Amino acid sequence: MATSYYPLSPTENGHDVTDGRISSNKGSETIGMTGDSEGEGEEGGDEQDRMLPFRHKDVEGVTTGAQTNGQRRPPWLLATFTLACVGTIFCLAWLALSLDVLGRSNSSGPSRLEVALAAPLRRPDKDYILDPNWDSRAPNRVRTYDWVIVDKEGDPDGIRKPMMMIDGQFPGPMIEANEGDVVEVNVRNLASNATAIHWHGIFQNGTNWMDGAAGVTQCPIAPGASYRYKFNVTGQAGTWPLVIHSRDEATGQPIPYSSDRVVLLQDWYYDPDSGLMRDFLSPGVEDAPMPNTALINGVNQAVCANHPSRPCSAAARLLPTLELAPGVGHRLRFLNVGGSAWFQVAVDEHNSLPVIEVDGTSVKPAPGSALVIAPGQRYSVVLMTDRPGKEAFWLRARMITSCFVGQDFPEDSIDEAKAIIRYRAHTKRHNDDEHLPLPTTISELPYLPTCKDMSSTTSFSPSPALPAPEYADHSWYLRVNLAIGDWRLQRGVMNSSSFRPNLKSPALHRVLDGLARNNESFAQAGVLDAAFDLASELVISHNGVAPETVDIILQNVDENSHPFHLHGAQMWVLGAGHGYFPGYEALGLRPEGEGLLDPANASVVDNPLKRDTVTAEGFGWVLLRFVADNPGVWLFHCHVIWHSEAGMGMQFLSRVDVMREWELPEDVRRLCDAPEEELRKGASPKDQVFFGFGNDNEG
Repeated sequence: MATSYYPLSPTENGHDVTDGRISSNKGSETIGMTGDSEGEGEEGGDEQDRMLPFRHKDVEGVTTGAQTNGQRRPPWLLATFTLACVGTIFCLAWLALSLDVLGRSNSSGPSRLEVALAAPLRRPDKDYILDPNWDSRAPNRVRTYDWVIVDKEGDPDGIRKPMMMIDGQFPGPMIEANEGDVVEVNVRNLASNATAIHWHGIFQNGTNWMDGAAGVTQCPIAPGASYRYKFNVTGQAGTWPLVIHSRDEATGQPIPYSSDRVVLLQDWYYDPDSGLMRDFLSPGVEDAPMPNTALINGVNQAVCANHPSRPCSAAARLLPTLELAPGVGHRLRFLNVGGSAWFQVAVDEHNSLPVIEVDGTSVKPAPGSALVIAPGQRYSVVLMTDRPGKEAFWLRARMITSCFVGQDFPEDSIDEAKAIIRYRAHTKRHNDDEHLPLPTTISELPYLPTCKDMSSTTSFSPSPALPAPEYADHSWYLRVNLAIGDWRLQRGVMNSSSFRPNLKSPALHRVLDGLARNNESFAQAGVLDAAFDLASELVISHNGVAPETVDIILQNVDENSHPFHLHGAQMWVLGAGHGYFPGYEALGLRPEGEGLLDPANASVVDNPLKRDTVTAEGFGWVLLRFVADNPGVWLFHCHVIWHSEAGMGMQFLSRVDVMREWELPEDVRRLCDAPEEELRKGASPKDQVFFGFGNDNEG
């Protein structure tokens, strides 16, 4: 139900957006774009104390009058999710006083809906370039945006289909902010499906109800309703659902770069996602739908002759062009905002793509010539434009076939999206690209026989260092897989629990209401088997007064690789591999993670990678560690949209002592006043629809 917000990437009707897209009733997320991510390890701050209790009123405390000298307001906003097949949407009662149901203001001009429907689908290439005059040291301020969600047909690669968009454009707008700013987004849902926006990777410290996870932290935004998201981006910087600039971004570049831009990658499906989801969740179906093509910044070029049964425009469609000054470095922020595909990314004839940021964590430059990006993940690289003799090169994003476990692409699919890297020292004249020759470079991308996260194949070292705690207070073993149960329904399972979000009564609402009634079943530590039905909601609570360190052992007993995303926190990756988890001792840790085997050897916790989306490879394992210091209910789920919608998710509850003092804002509660049939529009069908292979009207 919730849509993830990834910069620039709305999704299709009935499709969630994962970590960056717009989606209807789904649990997708949003990914934003930010600047460098030094904010995660501030000087003088103990990691255990990074998330001090944050008061709701602190969001209001940022001075709104401070303006940045010479700072240009970004022309568009970048929200993740994601799922560009990603993003979730909202409800504000006061908005109805000045806007009618079609989004018309009191002025005599066209309505917001009319403006959105008339807007060109594609954004110009310049919209993906970050403001070169941005002042990262400007006083903190509130950055306010107004979005309208609409249904509209689009043809990103020439094949026309119904889509769900922000302000009538695809991908959606970009948000740029400084660390410490307050972001306020007023969302009006004029689409036919309910939705929500998950701000992929944003901690939401003190604003858990703004996380945008439908059925977990909020009810969806019903069709015709509005909602205001407002949250602080303190303590983090880098590429998220927004681009968040760190205070020392201009002077703290590990490799100097002269330009900074966003590159969105996503898989793309020609059939409506609502139908694909229903088919996938039907009895006897085990294989997830295969994408028809891939997009870079919302564009590709379909061959209409290969799709005679589909509406297709043969009009010329220019591929994205990245114009880069020669002889210098350029930061490229890659985000996988798609729903299912892993991408292999490279630039022809450029053998060095050093990584400087991973999921919002700044890292020491890590050498490499190509990236592997799972759904929901982000990497920043610096490309040096130093190849003599040529001016144009292909940037390639190829879907990794081994990640689809032997399935074939449908109907003459294109498994690769391309953009043009063009060396150019001056600004082009309008439409110059129509007359310039295309690159003639050849790909040297190797075939990848396995589907592995770069967390387990490349050594990344956070900079500044972010050592993990040596001692874990809790260790949870989570067995994950796709399993076939009653009525031959394949569902995602975590320790025999298959997640079914309650779209009418989100988990956060039930927890706060229970605590207010002194119902201690919500205040227990560990698995909350009295407060929740474990068959559909596995909730694990860490309710110590002091922040607790938590280990997750993800054991994947499935052939599919599963990229897991944790809301509200980042996780240290302490180890990963194929087969069964070898035990803590094999990693140099005491049983249950309770300290080091050899106090003189702390390499496992010295400075491991810290990120928010990590893959457990097929028939493999990963050991994760995080500090449960952020009060709230936080979703932990597979970021492959088909698997998350099938139930591969659970929730962590942290800092109940702080939550006892919370009062849920009234505008959050009002979202749930809509009839359940309105809240469920666009949601995945209930399992009961398939019981007895009939009764189709109950979904």
